[in-house]
Amino acid sequence: MTDKGIGLSRRKMLAGLGAVGVASAGAGLGTTAYFSDDESFEGNTLTAGELDLKMDYRMTYRGGPGRLGELQENYPNATFVDEDMEPTDDDTGVYLLDQVPNRTEYPGAEDWVIGANGVYDPETGEGEGFQRDELIDAGDLEDALIRIGDVKPGDYGEVTFSTHLYDNPGYMWMGGMLTDENQNGYTEPEIEALEEMGDPTDDPDGDGQLADSIRAKIWYDDNCDNVHQGERDEESEGVDVMLSIDNSGSMGGGPGSKMEQAKAAALDFVENLGPNDRVGLVTFESTGQLRQGLTSTHSNVETYLQPEPAGISDAGRTMMDAGVDLAADELNDNGRSGVDEVIILLGDGEPNESDRAGSDHVQNAKDAATDAKNDGITVFTIGLGVSNGSTAQNTLIDMASSSNGTTLYYDSPTGTDLDDIYSQISSVILTGEEVIAEGTLREVMTALEAGIELDANVQSEERICFTNSVTRCFGFEWELPTTVGNEIQTDSVEFAIGFAAEQCRHNDGETNPYAPDDSNGTNDGNVTNGGNATGTA
Repeated sequence: MTDKGIGLSRRKMLAGLGAVGVASAGAGLGTTAYFSDDESFEGNTLTAGELDLKMDYRMTYRGGPGRLGELQENYPNATFVDEDMEPTDDDTGVYLLDQVPNRTEYPGAEDWVIGANGVYDPETGEGEGFQRDELIDAGDLEDALIRIGDVKPGDYGEVTFSTHLYDNPGYMWMGGMLTDENQNGYTEPEIEALEEMGDPTDDPDGDGQLADSIRAKIWYDDNCDNVHQGERDEESEGVDVMLSIDNSGSMGGGPGSKMEQAKAAALDFVENLGPNDRVGLVTFESTGQLRQGLTSTHSNVETYLQPEPAGISDAGRTMMDAGVDLAADELNDNGRSGVDEVIILLGDGEPNESDRAGSDHVQNAKDAATDAKNDGITVFTIGLGVSNGSTAQNTLIDMASSSNGTTLYYDSPTGTDLDDIYSQISSVILTGEEVIAEGTLREVMTALEAGIELDANVQSEERICFTNSVTRCFGFEWELPTTVGNEIQTDSVEFAIGFAAEQCRHNDGETNPYAPDDSNGTNDGNVTNGGNATGTA
């Protein structure tokens, strides 16, 4: 695992620190689903629509070896995971504490992301996605989500939340607050450390130093890999990226077709490239075509992505292996040394033609992707309108690369989701995943207390609603740095994190549910609405 985010590799303890008492962190989740006023006519009656915000999550902790038994007192299902987040019997000092849903068929991180990206159809019983009734809101939580005692300098924890909107698109906000913090008296080493820092030692019932010592960060985890992809250096040499777009007959033609939606979303992606980024374009139908090799003149690619009758159009079958091989050949032959090489492949169906030998078109497409990945190329795949659990979807999932144990496959049930999906991929490979709040735990919670607007497409100038068909991930990490000493002994802190949603239709997204109540200057309670749970060890 690379050292990204807040000190992922810093797990050692301070030498000569002495016995550190209980420094515990408690957290809770809150979800608020604002009632929708969407009506539909059914047999001459008016039926109110719904807006339901649910979440799944996966929570890990890096606290050093030998703590499994202790952690299992609070998390009975806690287990070891390796550096790729996969379950292991080895004492790695990295622990998977909890996850929702907790299905036996999703033991590993890769399968977990497939479940989060898929959509389960309750009417047919088909689909790889999580089922609505096994997801959570705050009222489902009987205990605080994070409840770890004996936290020591160097300890690190991370939770990735995936949000699921049902029935209607919605504007979303994130909120939070410190709910309690305690000095819990003083130990002799703590008094000595505080006196050396010039801090008072006469308030054993005070707040303590833990909230100001813990570092925290919240971000759009656009590839759901539990790691923050930081902002790219302005002097970076850029990225070499090949777009590979299905233009088979099933993509259709004319306004509103999958072909036109795919071109429009890819065009927005290209327009967001930086001056040091190079881009090329491959299309595939009954044959594969290299439309444009890698170029810094982005307009050369944009020409092919213009609305009908200009640009590429639909025709023929689906030779997906050529869509990968041509893109990989261009990167291998003309890519720049030391620069990240990426293929973003969009498909809407199962491969039914091959450029490679043999008649197993699906396997040929998978083999082409495997060869590209073996050459050091990162492969993102997008399934446009593919059926859940279908061969087409599973093929694209298998073709995608992995990052920190997660599969870089994005499911787009409709073409209207593509802009948001390309924006997420852009955040991962181009601009870096956007930070929502970071600093000390106190600073992050103070920022959240006022409520922060969330945006489904951070590259758009306008705030975009979150669709009710695409799962989105948000990461929260905390760390007690190794530079912290005995001043935090026995301290504890509790905090709450919440999400709120409001239907997009008939609303403008201007009413912040976490904003202070003008009548009394306090928060209106949405952070704790839905049964926020907090707790200390």
